[in-house]
Amino acid sequence: MHISQLTIRGFRNFSEDGFEIALKPFTLILGENNIGKTNIVAAASLIFGQEISTSQSRRLGIDDLNYPAVQRFKQQVAAGDLPPDKVRFPEVFVEAKLTGMNEDQHAVVGDWYVDEKLEVASVTYRYALRGNFNATKWVEEQRDALDEHLKGGAAKETLKDYVGLPIGDYRHMLYGGGVQANECEANLLRMLRGECLDALRDANRELVAGGEQRLLYRVLSSLGEAEYADVKESLAQLSAAVDTNVALSGLRKRVADLLGRVSLLTEGSNNDIAFRFSAPDSSELLKKVGMLYGADPVSVDRNGLGRNNLLYLALVVSQIARTDDPGDGQENYACFRLVSVEEPEAHLHPHLQDHLAGNIESVRKEHDESLQLLLTSHSTHLAARLDLKNTVVVFRDEGGKLASRYVLQDIDPETEADAVRFLSLYLDATKSRLLFARSVILVEGIAEQTLVPLLFERTYGEKLERHGCSVVNVNGVAFKHFLTVFRRGLFRRCVVLTDSDAGARTENRAYKLVEEFGGSDSIDIKVSETSTFEKDLVQANREGPARELLLDALVAARQRKGKGYAEAIGDGPHDPDKFYEALGPEKAAFAFGVATALRERPDIEFATPPYIQQGFERLAGEPSQRPSGAAP
Repeated sequence: MHISQLTIRGFRNFSEDGFEIALKPFTLILGENNIGKTNIVAAASLIFGQEISTSQSRRLGIDDLNYPAVQRFKQQVAAGDLPPDKVRFPEVFVEAKLTGMNEDQHAVVGDWYVDEKLEVASVTYRYALRGNFNATKWVEEQRDALDEHLKGGAAKETLKDYVGLPIGDYRHMLYGGGVQANECEANLLRMLRGECLDALRDANRELVAGGEQRLLYRVLSSLGEAEYADVKESLAQLSAAVDTNVALSGLRKRVADLLGRVSLLTEGSNNDIAFRFSAPDSSELLKKVGMLYGADPVSVDRNGLGRNNLLYLALVVSQIARTDDPGDGQENYACFRLVSVEEPEAHLHPHLQDHLAGNIESVRKEHDESLQLLLTSHSTHLAARLDLKNTVVVFRDEGGKLASRYVLQDIDPETEADAVRFLSLYLDATKSRLLFARSVILVEGIAEQTLVPLLFERTYGEKLERHGCSVVNVNGVAFKHFLTVFRRGLFRRCVVLTDSDAGARTENRAYKLVEEFGGSDSIDIKVSETSTFEKDLVQANREGPARELLLDALVAARQRKGKGYAEAIGDGPHDPDKFYEALGPEKAAFAFGVATALRERPDIEFATPPYIQQGFERLAGEPSQRPSGAAP
């Protein structure tokens, strides 16, 4: 069984219009900061949350309600245009669709099916006003109070700021099958256990011996008292040994004698004392259990953060991913477990991130029907190593609405198998940055990858990163494979900067790209006016100080050929064809030289080739029409 779809409305950054995300037994959720990855996990915890690492309360605060929804409600109350009984109070709605149930799971979700074939069940969390709350009266009282504020001199446009929200009268409910009257029984929900490991976990603190709030204690105590019967028996034997110890017995007698001399006896009392090793109670015992880790066993609080973070993940996943048998009498039997880990890469060296990515999915496969794993991440290493078919990106579409899309969604595995195979092998930790971007510029080689971001910064006075844009080098001929994914709408904007290769055997390649992908709203293909990026760069800067800068970079990259070219043109303007011939294979060295010179001389006039400028304007608008520092 697994959650196949999660629907969220009115919760935190998810609007009242609703957000849906399809989930798989193993899902990697990517997206920029503050897009809602954490809130997806938190929404699932409202239904399945239990208590091992952190306790997710099902009772929400006003900040958990969607802010625009709350403001809309306050405006409706303040405006007075709607009758009191028509004012709509904000609510939170989270629905999880469950599929793939086995026999044991069927017994738990049997009353929650939504289809006649008994293949899809649903569990819904709703946070709304209690049933007997008089909403009409409440609105009327609020409006009466607002009239008093008006009489007191308050401006009409500020009235909504005086409107409250009766959050104390909200209640949560959990029901199955989409029917509110079908309330989920607590004993059944306990068999569907969810666990969220948040990104700000304190691994060092949680793994040492201590109180009831430590992770280690909660994991150990979740096994049930029956599992520690032999330990309790040993404790009883130790306690008996304490009672019969000669030294302690002598001390008891001496202390009792002294008490007899200095204290008063009262009826029913005496001065007897005793020593106790420990109460034979598992809860007290487990608070004293700590962990050692490594070839040189030392307390975990002496380990590094990365090492303890791995131990933290392993401890929780080992507990949640264990296979339970419903017939063995376990107190905490669960037929389904949802494990959500935010930023598992926290504190991990890149090699460990690669190793984690290569192994974490195998944990879920070992428990195919009983475990679902959700990861949220900002790690390009995880994104590059995990299966693309399980990777979903959360982003805002052209209308600003939250959307989600799997990287390989709608791609035909047969007719477009080459694209799938290429992307699965080609996305290393550098190129996987495109999965985290709001927009993408695809370029052919290292020269463009080096200079395009710098040209944008000189043109707009700000970096491409501010626009959530990544420049990805596809190494010449891989545009088609990337665009196969992009034209499905994974990104709002994708700009391709490609050479025309005029006169070369590949001169039709760029125009075939335009013909095949140019009709997409999300893809814009810009082709060089000459045959290559370098020629266009030289053509745009043939004269003036920029001429000398390019010439110096050419000579530095290819000394003999560069000097020969300089002697040939004398004081005249650059000849793009002869310049390119002199440059030969040293394009990368030339680009690095130009980039270094432009950083050292920020005031020099240097033109951006027109086709690249057009690509910039597709992403950020015309520079002259945008105030300095403004976002697009």
